[in-house]
Amino acid sequence: MSKSDKRAVNALHAILMDRFPRAFPKDYDAIRPLKIGIHADLIQRLPEVDPGLLRRVLANHTDRDGYRLALLHHRGDRRYDLDGQPVGTVTDADRVEAAQQLEASTQRRQAKAEHVRIHQAREEKRQKQREMERRNREAKAARKAENLRRMEEAATRKAALIAQGIVPEPRSKPHRHRPSPFPPKPRPQAPSESKTASRPPPTDPNPRPVRPPDPTSPSQAKPMPQVEFKKKRRIVSPDEKGTS
Repeated sequence: MSKSDKRAVNALHAILMDRFPRAFPKDYDAIRPLKIGIHADLIQRLPEVDPGLLRRVLANHTDRDGYRLALLHHRGDRRYDLDGQPVGTVTDADRVEAAQQLEASTQRRQAKAEHVRIHQAREEKRQKQREMERRNREAKAARKAENLRRMEEAATRKAALIAQGIVPEPRSKPHRHRPSPFPPKPRPQAPSESKTASRPPPTDPNPRPVRPPDPTSPSQAKPMPQVEFKKKRRIVSPDEKGTS
């Protein structure tokens, strides 16, 4: 239903509540079951109104949960005409159908409420994300403007020093090796080295006094060559063995 049709239905419904307050009460809790065939009565009492528009207004009135509750819980089982006179009864089948329609309407209303809740949660999440992005852009623009301002100030000071004949030194410094914050790892030693390093040198129980070297001694001036002595083997004859 378009917006114009909806406005026309609401306007005609207001007219029906003024012309037939017993059949179309303004109080939501005072709604009562209507007689079967009341649409023909409306056409007869309002010949100047479009019958199709009257049918839509009547469907809009009976399709509300308040009307279904009236079919289920109204005192007695009577139906009423346009003047509020009892005409007809509400059957058990009418009540069963009204209960089914009421349950379906409740489920649709709950599903719609859940859909609205999910949509609102997503919209709030998007709004927070957009707000965060806006703040990040503003912070980035502020940092960029601050860096530009500092560069301009540095350029202005440099130009002032050059105008005074002072050549500013570059602010770059040579690279220095930074010491490692961790201590160096000890080098693994071989088993023989560790044993030798851990064993103290042997000490002589009767140390001999060491004489100072004599500078005039010829042995100190020129070392003597080492001589190797070899033992010669002598062959002994049998006669010599007997004599001995």
